[in-house]
Amino acid sequence: MAFVPLDPSALRLGLFIKIEGSWFSHPFPTNSFKIIAGKDLETLQGLKKVKLFVDMDRSDPESTSSTASPEAPPQERSKYFDDEEPVAQDLVEESAASIPEEEAEEAVLDPMERKMAEHEAFQEYQSHLQEVENQFQEVLQEAKQSVQDVVAGRPRGLRTAQKIVGNLHDLLEGSEDSRALLNLIASNETNDEFFFHATNVASLSMMVGLDLGLSRKDNEKLAVGAFFHDIGELNYPAADLLRKGFMAPAELKKFQQTHPKNGVEMVERIPNFPYEAVDVIRQHHERMNGSGQPSGKKDAQISTFAKIVMVVDLYDELCHHPDPTRSLSPSEALSYLYVKCKQTLWQDAVVSLIKQLGVYPPGSLIKLNNQKTGIVTSVNFDNRLRPVILVYDEHTTSNEPMVLNLAEEDDSLTIVESIRPGDLSPQIREALNPRRMICYFPSNSPVEATVTQ
Repeated sequence: MAFVPLDPSALRLGLFIKIEGSWFSHPFPTNSFKIIAGKDLETLQGLKKVKLFVDMDRSDPESTSSTASPEAPPQERSKYFDDEEPVAQDLVEESAASIPEEEAEEAVLDPMERKMAEHEAFQEYQSHLQEVENQFQEVLQEAKQSVQDVVAGRPRGLRTAQKIVGNLHDLLEGSEDSRALLNLIASNETNDEFFFHATNVASLSMMVGLDLGLSRKDNEKLAVGAFFHDIGELNYPAADLLRKGFMAPAELKKFQQTHPKNGVEMVERIPNFPYEAVDVIRQHHERMNGSGQPSGKKDAQISTFAKIVMVVDLYDELCHHPDPTRSLSPSEALSYLYVKCKQTLWQDAVVSLIKQLGVYPPGSLIKLNNQKTGIVTSVNFDNRLRPVILVYDEHTTSNEPMVLNLAEEDDSLTIVESIRPGDLSPQIREALNPRRMICYFPSNSPVEATVTQ
C-alpha cells in the first residue's frame, strides 16, 4: 500500500508516516519513519506548513499502538561480512570514540539548530573538498610528467615524485584535508586510470604508514615505491593493459612475473632511486605464504614497505576493476582483504587500512534501519562506525540535501547494510550520483570479483 494523506488528528504511535515539506520544517533526522515515542508524536502534532502521509502496511495495528514502544532494531552486520569470521567492524571500535557527554547534551538541546548547523557544515566541507580536488588534479598532472620522465630515464622524474609525495603527506597531516582526500581517492572519474591508481595507492599507503608509526622520511620512500609500483606495465601495449582484468590465470601469472622486473630495470637507471622503493616495485605481487610473483618470497623475505603496498594495491584493484560489474564495493573490498586474505596479506596492514577507511569508506551506498538509502560522504575520524551520510529523499532538493552525521544522531539510527547501485532505482542512483560528492562507488552487480591472492 502506498502513502495516503493523513489528518494530524489521526496521528498515533505505531504509524509509519512521511512528512512532505522542507527538511528544515521539522526536527527529525529523516522525512519518513515510524512513530515510536510519545515526544515524537507531540512534535508531529505541532508541525506547521507540512503535509502528513501514512503507509498502513508498514504501520503497527491500532490495537498494539498503545502498548510499550517497540525497541529500535539492533545494528545488523553487513551482509558482505562472513558470519563465521570476526567482523571487520570490531577492528574500528577502539577508534570509534563516542561523543563526550557534555557535547552530546549540547547536541540534542535544539534539534532544528543542530540540523541547520550540520547543513551549513556540509556545504562548507563541499567547498573545501573542491579546493582539495583542485590540488589533487594538479598532483595528477605532475604524476603524468614524473612517470614519463622516469620511463625515459630522466632523473627529474624522481624529484617530481618526491615533491608529489611530500605534498600528499602535508595533506594527510590535516584531518579535514585527510577526509577530503579520502573522497578523492575513492573517485575514478578520469581516463588516466594508471596515474589515478598510482596516486591512490601512494596516498593510502602513506595513511597506513602513518598509522603504523613510520617516520616522514620512511613514509615518503614508501610512497615513492607505491607511486611507481606498476611502472613496468608501461612496457606493454595499451591494448594488453586494457585486458589485464580479464586475463586467464596463466597469462596473469606471467604478467605479474614480468612487469615488476621491467619496473625495477627502469628505476635502477635513475641515480639515487631509494632502494626501499625499488623493493616495493619488485615485490608488490609477492604474498606472505609464498604464493605470489615473481619469486615466491615469504613473510620475512618481503620488505615491510612492499607488504603495505600489496594490501593497498589489491584494495584499489578490487574497487576499480576494468569491468564495473566485477568491482567490489569499498565495504566488500575491506571485508575480502580481512576475511579471505589472512594467509596471503600482512594483516597488520589490512587492519590499519580498515581503521583508516572505516567499515563504510566514502562512496559507500548504505541502507539505514529506517529503510532510507544514502551515500557516505566522509568518515568521522573520531567515530568511524558513524560516518556522514547524504540521504535520499524524494522531497528534498539539491539545494537542501538531507545530511546526517550519524555521530550526532541517536544510537537507534543505524546502518544495516552496504548496498550496490544495481539494487537501486535509476532515480535514486541519479540522486545519489557520487560525483556530486566528488567520490566514486564502482560496482553495479553483485558478482564475486576474480582476483589472485
